[in-house]
Amino acid sequence: MKVIVTGANGFIGIHTIRSLLERGYKVTALDIKIEGLKEFSGNKNCEIKEMDIISENFKSLIRMGDKVLHLAAIAKFSTAKASPQRAVRVNVEGTLNIVQACIEKKAERLVYSSTGSVYSLTAPVPIREDAPREPTNIYGLTKKMAEDWIILHGNQLPYVILRYGYIFGKGKDWGAIGAFLRRLSNNQQPIVFGGNQTNDFVYVKDVVKANLLALESTYTNQAYNIGTGRATSIRDVCEYCIKASKSSLKMKLEPARVFDYPIFVYDISKARSLLRFEPEWNVLDGIADMVKE
Repeated sequence: MKVIVTGANGFIGIHTIRSLLERGYKVTALDIKIEGLKEFSGNKNCEIKEMDIISENFKSLIRMGDKVLHLAAIAKFSTAKASPQRAVRVNVEGTLNIVQACIEKKAERLVYSSTGSVYSLTAPVPIREDAPREPTNIYGLTKKMAEDWIILHGNQLPYVILRYGYIFGKGKDWGAIGAFLRRLSNNQQPIVFGGNQTNDFVYVKDVVKANLLALESTYTNQAYNIGTGRATSIRDVCEYCIKASKSSLKMKLEPARVFDYPIFVYDISKARSLLRFEPEWNVLDGIADMVKE
């Protein structure tokens, strides 16, 4: 069975491809940059393709019955804000190109990596999948638009939408945890914006598990929250990073940012019951796993 992975060169893509190959899948790994995929170059079950998801040639990679795991995106808030046209082109038009190619070539399903940023800042917590989707930033808006295109075509293409929580893990040196650890490794104070706001921090190894479950689940045409169902404050996360790094440095507090959710935690009961998803990693253990050699 073949899985086409877009955004394969990214943080989640590399982790996921390792698990797919371990489980005997054939993989086509696609990205506009492929330097991070060198570890797979000698694997006969992994084909590496340098290609933009906007390309008309994308559909040439798909055969009837293939599964597509769509991870490619402009994934940083700052990048999307700085170039909204590019964010729309990649996140929205790129997704639509993939949807149309999957329909034409009769792909078995599309698994789409979405985000909690599609939800309203005032969504009731813990956040369920039926909470209002009212994004307040350009990144979240483009991901919502992509979701809507996928849902619109659901009668022609089975899909699974995974709305990830705050992902962290080896290979991601940006975002709160990545930035904390990077600064600590350079003997610099980690910077905390606000500190009291909470998030649902989910370790990349649990995200990989969710991706694989979504590729096999019989419960398609559904959206699932993928997190831990536990809220952790950004201040506590910074303390965990300091502890795991065995550093004596103290955090530096800055004013909270307007786009951060004051309280963000998922209800993951739907993913538990239908996908059989059960997170295994808590925040402290995940951070400790990141920093160990």
